[in-house]
Amino acid sequence: MASEASQTMSLKILVEKETNRVVFVEANKDFVDVLFSFLTIPLGTIVRLTHEHSLKGEIGCLNNLYESLEKFNEDLLSSEHKGLLLHPRCATDVYCRNLKVDLVGCDESKYYMCRGSYCRIVSYYLTRCQCGESLTFELDLSDPVPQGGSVFVNPTVRFMVTDDFQVLPLSTTAGLSQLSNFGSLDGSKIEERMLNVGKDEVQKLLKCSLASTTPFSDSILEPPFSKPMPMINHGQYGPRMTNLSQRDADTRNEDEKINLKLIINRSNKRVLYAEVEENFVDLLCSFLSFPIGYIFKEFPYLSFEGCLGNLYKSVQDFDVNKFFKSEEMKAILLNPKLAPGTTYGNKLIRIEKAVNLTRGTLSSLVKNELRSKSLESPLREVKIGGGLVKGPSMFMVTDSLSIAPLSPISCIFLINRLKVPLSDIQELEVNMGEEETLRLLAASLVSRSALTDAFVLKETKQET
Repeated sequence: MASEASQTMSLKILVEKETNRVVFVEANKDFVDVLFSFLTIPLGTIVRLTHEHSLKGEIGCLNNLYESLEKFNEDLLSSEHKGLLLHPRCATDVYCRNLKVDLVGCDESKYYMCRGSYCRIVSYYLTRCQCGESLTFELDLSDPVPQGGSVFVNPTVRFMVTDDFQVLPLSTTAGLSQLSNFGSLDGSKIEERMLNVGKDEVQKLLKCSLASTTPFSDSILEPPFSKPMPMINHGQYGPRMTNLSQRDADTRNEDEKINLKLIINRSNKRVLYAEVEENFVDLLCSFLSFPIGYIFKEFPYLSFEGCLGNLYKSVQDFDVNKFFKSEEMKAILLNPKLAPGTTYGNKLIRIEKAVNLTRGTLSSLVKNELRSKSLESPLREVKIGGGLVKGPSMFMVTDSLSIAPLSPISCIFLINRLKVPLSDIQELEVNMGEEETLRLLAASLVSRSALTDAFVLKETKQET
């Protein structure tokens, strides 16, 4: 693992003194690689990195979902499956292990192989190679090759990053344009500062970027989270990137749809909770393995409180030949995928899964000949092709995505606590397909009332 000193980056920052705001940051490839890697981090990992802090409402309902799964016992969720969900693998970990600052711990990822020298490598919790053999060897990636001095971007290019995470090519014109937004062309009102940024500072930037449009100012110029963060109420879902007719939405298998029963406060059209089976909980669980960049790909106009959407748009706008190491590196950021072995039984969301790496690919990333050591015993098999949650089971899922085994007593106390008259209770049956699932995914990220926003409130239409 890299030392703390080796994970430090130096930044030059321009500050507007009167408002104590960062105008922009001058950064090299190391820092921009780290920022772009945010788009590939699974939602469950982002929650794990942030949920211990007092930054409320920063990631919709996903904190509640994560905490619910933490409380599940072995009767509902095996320890292996819980590990898959609470510590999801990043599909780009083989590249991100070379980041100057690795928040996720990609350099700790392990890769395994069977006895066949020409088989693909199978990683994570899968325990059988595609040839059917057990995985009996662990590969040694402890001596990585420097990957051209960078991970995603061209190593010779320098960038400027605005306070709201717009990444731009470095130029005087762009700098003056940012200054004019502050009305601070007077040199006496601005100052230059140098800052060393390490793992703690990068983690604070990630946290602030979830709920603030000025994460640099909030995390660098003031004590972290000293300002009240905006409360998230209802999500707005802008136009999807791909038209549903192009996705053959009408051809979805009826067997893949999920049925749930919503208990609604009739007068204000708010969901109190849902009665669901284990397949719906499986679906919610799978959200934690999705890279956050996938949401910005599907919903380019999502009303996200933070500014990670600007980061995604910056990747879109950059010329691949000038600013990225290859077309593959840009595609990895624009179309983030699930890590191998992290797709589940229901296919209501058509997110792609990354392919398992070949021995040749891994060999190219290690200075010496790729070495392997025999495992004391083959890896124990963990089946992840089917459901995660044990069933048949019934659950209660609240509007804010807290999950618990269904209990009529708990439901009655919830209704009483919310002071809803029994005469105002209504049941609504929902048949959930691909479009409803994507709306729920978006709502889970931006709303504190995900079920209401996804299934009851009308979608707010926005022009592209």
